[in-house]
Amino acid sequence: MAHTDTADRTAAEAVVAHHAELADTLDGYARALLQAAERDDAPRLWQHREALVTWLHGELLPHAYAEEAALYPVAAARPAGRLLVEGMQAEHAAIGGLVHEVENAATAVALAAAARALAAVFAVHLIKENELVVPLLVEASDVSLAGLLDGMHDLIGAPSAGGGECGGCGCGAAQDPRSRDRSTVGS
Repeated sequence: MAHTDTADRTAAEAVVAHHAELADTLDGYARALLQAAERDDAPRLWQHREALVTWLHGELLPHAYAEEAALYPVAAARPAGRLLVEGMQAEHAAIGGLVHEVENAATAVALAAAARALAAVFAVHLIKENELVVPLLVEASDVSLAGLLDGMHDLIGAPSAGGGECGGCGCGAAQDPRSRDRSTVGS
């Protein structure tokens, strides 16, 4: 795909919109867990955790893997991006650690705290992606953000043109996210 300002702006808007959806969903889970913990509603608390863990492994972590595969190497190759990407990868590792805490929390307090921490770290992480990484790539005349994202449905929240499962975009959505050792997420 040829580099066009319009295509890249549209791609950037799609990434930012998908980030907002991910953050809203994660915030909703964190609120639901906190409310269940405050009401001492153990059955609902553990149901919410199960739903959150399923969502984390089905949506959030594949999104992070896709970013690491599609965006981070290109951004890191730019002089202004290397240290930024190293920091973003460290945040992915922190996010992975908090996912592990959510999965393994044994008490309502530990679970609610881990979910709230995960939402907070993720929110700060998204600000950097939206305001630093994405603009870095959009402003690069030799990079097509739209081209980088072509088929990367985990980044923009839409399935590939063929619909359904991943159409060979390379994001690995059909794989078990925990089996990807090339990623820093969950390290």
